[in-house]
Amino acid sequence: MTPAAIRAAPSSSSVIWMSPDTAASAPLADPRPTAAPAPSPGEQGAPAFDLWAHSRRALDWPVLLERLAGHAHTIPGAEAARNLRLAAELDEVQRAYAEVQELEALAALLERPPMGGIVDCAPLLSRLDRGGLLDLPELRELVGVVLALDRLGGWLRELGEAQPTLAARGPRFCIEAELIKLLSVAFDELGELSSRAFPELGRLRQRCAQLEAQIRDMLEEYLRDEAFGQHLQDRFITEREGRFVLPMKVSAPRALGIVHATSQTGETVFMEPAAVVVRSNLLREARFAVEREVRRIIAELCGRLGAALPQITDALDEALAVDLALCRQGLGRELEGVIPEVRRGGVMRLRQARHPVLVLRGVDVVANDLRLDGRQPGLILTGPNTGGKTVAMKTLGLMALLVRAGVPLPAAEGCRVDLFDRVVADVGDLQDVSGDLSTFSGHVRVLKAALAAAGPHSLILLDEAGVGTDPAQGAAIARAALEALIGAGGRVCATTHYAEVKALSAADPRFGIAAAQYAHGRPTYRMEPGHIGQSHAFSIARQLALPEPVVTRARELLDEGTRQLGDLTEALEAAQAEARLAAARLDAQAEALAQREKRLERKEKEVAHRKQQLEQEVAKNFARRLKDREEEVKGLIAALQERPDLSLAGRSLKQIRDIQEELRTPPPAPPPPEPEPTPLVVGERVHLRTLDRVGEVAAILPKDRYELTVGGLRLKLPREELLRLDGRGRPIPAPVREARPAPAPAPAAAPAAPLIHKAPQVDHKELQGLRMDANTLDLRGVRVDEALAMAADFLDRLALTGLPVAFLLHGHGTGALKKAVRDWLPTCGYADAWRPCYPGEGGDAYTIVGLR
Repeated sequence: MTPAAIRAAPSSSSVIWMSPDTAASAPLADPRPTAAPAPSPGEQGAPAFDLWAHSRRALDWPVLLERLAGHAHTIPGAEAARNLRLAAELDEVQRAYAEVQELEALAALLERPPMGGIVDCAPLLSRLDRGGLLDLPELRELVGVVLALDRLGGWLRELGEAQPTLAARGPRFCIEAELIKLLSVAFDELGELSSRAFPELGRLRQRCAQLEAQIRDMLEEYLRDEAFGQHLQDRFITEREGRFVLPMKVSAPRALGIVHATSQTGETVFMEPAAVVVRSNLLREARFAVEREVRRIIAELCGRLGAALPQITDALDEALAVDLALCRQGLGRELEGVIPEVRRGGVMRLRQARHPVLVLRGVDVVANDLRLDGRQPGLILTGPNTGGKTVAMKTLGLMALLVRAGVPLPAAEGCRVDLFDRVVADVGDLQDVSGDLSTFSGHVRVLKAALAAAGPHSLILLDEAGVGTDPAQGAAIARAALEALIGAGGRVCATTHYAEVKALSAADPRFGIAAAQYAHGRPTYRMEPGHIGQSHAFSIARQLALPEPVVTRARELLDEGTRQLGDLTEALEAAQAEARLAAARLDAQAEALAQREKRLERKEKEVAHRKQQLEQEVAKNFARRLKDREEEVKGLIAALQERPDLSLAGRSLKQIRDIQEELRTPPPAPPPPEPEPTPLVVGERVHLRTLDRVGEVAAILPKDRYELTVGGLRLKLPREELLRLDGRGRPIPAPVREARPAPAPAPAAAPAAPLIHKAPQVDHKELQGLRMDANTLDLRGVRVDEALAMAADFLDRLALTGLPVAFLLHGHGTGALKKAVRDWLPTCGYADAWRPCYPGEGGDAYTIVGLR
């Protein structure tokens, strides 16, 4: 494989291995070569005209490519994005958009492709292809790239059916598994060749380490020797020329060893003692052996990598394609873009399209609907200067290029932008003194090239066609050129101020027309399909601060008929604009009312559903309570069989009948929903509660929010933050909502339901109850103060359960506890009545308490 073959890009989505000159010269709008028109006699000797480069600059396409490159994760990816080759086939575009969608889905799961470690290694691969060797740092870098490619390939292969387009790239990372296994252990954590992976290298390194240790031990003995120490300049061990030496005084006898170096001052010599020379020689030989083994391993690894060069290059191309997909996804997210429908029918149907470069600059762009198709292949944009005609036209061109780049469009859902092989744009002035080009001749030169390039699947954009010469003749040339471009099968959009060109829409059904809206004395930057716009030259000149005497004199120079016609036309256009704005406000208000009606309908359904849920919950709670009481009555009947008490059983059965009757009673209806504030309309002046300022509604947003202009600011606020103004401009207070009590919580299932209904202030003889463990408290053996505290806590808990009576066991004893309890009961707040228990209930040792 030759270096040129390595640089060639087999992948349709990459140009990274293409030389910069070749990539830069790749045509923007058409990858297929197109014969340039022959130069006219007046152009002989003029420099060649690059239509594609001119169109690229005219549309600010390099700005978008630079922003695209900013989303790259690798340097090769950024370079490929700057020199992006646009898709030429429909399946390429569809595959690019599919990858963007899959990356978006992965990003929602916080998943990103592992792009770390992939760097530009083309020079290293080229050297390996020529049979050359890499040094150790270069080899380490290339091994890191190969392992990073293997990680990326593994990640792609694991994606599976959820991301089929990305997963299809995984199998193309087919570097030999044995090579990956070897490379993964080839280097240790210090970046050196691993002694574990290469045992012979490890043995040689261990031999060197042993010899170094022996030499250091011998030199340490010299440092400790007193006789030798008198010749030492300092006490440390260092290296010179790869041999271990000691710093000696210059006066030291040379017989002590070999001098390998001296200090800069000449006061110190670095001497290798004679006794270590032999071991130093052995160490030097061992180090040479290590170097030979390292070179052998490097050669082996380079050979393995060279053999795998085709697979590595393929993997790099696939990694580059993934990085470009990440660029597309990142730019699409930055543009808040959508993926359009793409076909081959020459249709461009844009909904709420925004100029992408202006979006990236943070400009609050006015969105527009634009259309070109088989029924209307031409579109004439009219209206005042600075009104947004050129921006709208360039939006068409940039959308066509973004589709071929596979980038989501800054527009609303429901767009269709078909594949255009050629996008030609003539925007700006080609005047060039050095090239003998006037304004008119420059435009004619582009128009000539555009006519040669026109055909099916071509998009031609002409700004102010025919300007720079006599208006009548320029308008005729513009009209003839537009007819010829449409006749060749292309799609054409042109801006103009010429009445003759505007008239095309009336004379030729193939041409549509739109006007840049002009209202309240200024352009709104909104294109109005089906309307013809005036130039408003005098108004625009005043806004741009042209001296008033000049503007007044200019009006005077017009003949009376022309001036009156212009005034009437502008007045009519202003009235139409006002009417359309009013209609838009009414439409917005109708939309707001429709949305409010939908919200009310939805809330009514929610309330009905919630009512049904509450009814079911109440019924379930009552049924559960009934079942609990039935079980309790069964226990009472069993107790009554041992000691009959028909009156108690009768009261229990009556309570069950009461509960059954309660179940038949429907639950209370839920409260009606709170009234919502009435919607506002565009242009209405309102009071901002938070800022205490007055603003104007500029747009109606979803979810009952509004965009407002306050001074020079634009704010987005919810409806509840805004108050209407009365006739005097004062805020109308919001209606006060009635405070409704919080709904009572659903009754919780109690462990025991009341068996005896409490009668207020009943005679103590009528106090009846069944003594059980659950309603009995034993106070025997407890001091009075503790007993009263226990009784209060017990009665409090029992009152919450709903039991009607409690039994306090105080015993007889001295009678002090009994007296204290019965004296306390009338003051405790829990007792409705009380009495000593009858002998059948336990006798005077108990006190029965009727609970409130």
